Amino acid sequence: MSTIANSIDQAFAEIGEQFYPGSTRPLVRHRNRLNTEAAPSAADPSAWDAKPRKYVVGGVETEFFTVGQLAQALGRQPVTIRKWEREGVIPKSTFQSPGRDGDVRGRRRLYTRAQVEGIVRIAHEEGVLVSHQKPIKDTQFTPRVIALFERLAAEQ
Repeated sequence: MSTIANSIDQAFAEIGEQFYPGSTRPLVRHRNRLNTEAAPSAADPSAWDAKPRKYVVGGVETEFFTVGQLAQALGRQPVTIRKWEREGVIPKSTFQSPGRDGDVRGRRRLYTRAQVEGIVRIAHEEGVLVSHQKPIKDTQFTPRVIALFERLAAEQ
């Protein structure tokens, strides 16, 4: 165990009997939040296409990827991708998987490999994925992604 982890353990031992201010609830130690060595590492962004969903579209078996997989490819959270779609930063997904009972609830947004790879390429070219990024509205990201989706829809 590292010296940082030892010092954290010692600090918690010293305050072990303390409580949250104004409460009888004791402080709870969350080792995974304090010890970065024990915390799970970020998912490998290159593994986004490890498990594609396959559906037959127009007689051709096609690979599809979920919002989570698109988010992983972009190094973002799925909630961010949903927000981008809701705000019009990226177009609504072209495909959706059916819900379990055929209802609209439970449907999943699906993106083709070409859509995911195109979004990732455009994001890199526009500097959207850089840590000190400029705001998306100050780039050509949205118009380029919309044009990509239109071009891919025309090719089908």
